[in-house]
Amino acid sequence: KVPSKTPTPATFSDQSQALIPAEVRMISGCDDKQTSADVSNIASVSELPDPAGRSGEAMTSVLLDILQSSTTTSSFQKTLVELRGRLGDEGFSQIPQLSSTRPLDVAETPFELSKG
Repeated sequence: KVPSKTPTPATFSDQSQALIPAEVRMISGCDDKQTSADVSNIASVSELPDPAGRSGEAMTSVLLDILQSSTTTSSFQKTLVELRGRLGDEGFSQIPQLSSTRPLDVAETPFELSKG
């Protein structure tokens, strides 16, 4: 029997941890085939304090607004679903994506900007 060239999940996990020792999670502004939109006035998509008509990235502005207005910690899944929904409600077609260097239970893992 010819050995498979596809690594097993355990092998892949071990290899990725050896190559990338840090635990990193990233939300990108859109899918690879899309362009992440800018807004000319942040206040048009969020309630951030004193945006003073400044321009910025639509996804970042909405995410910061979600985090600032939340009184509890949500999971990665709930945060991403709310982010996608709010962007869609504002007329943006971009679909933010989540990437992680480690397996992640998106339904249970709290969304935090930093630990500790």
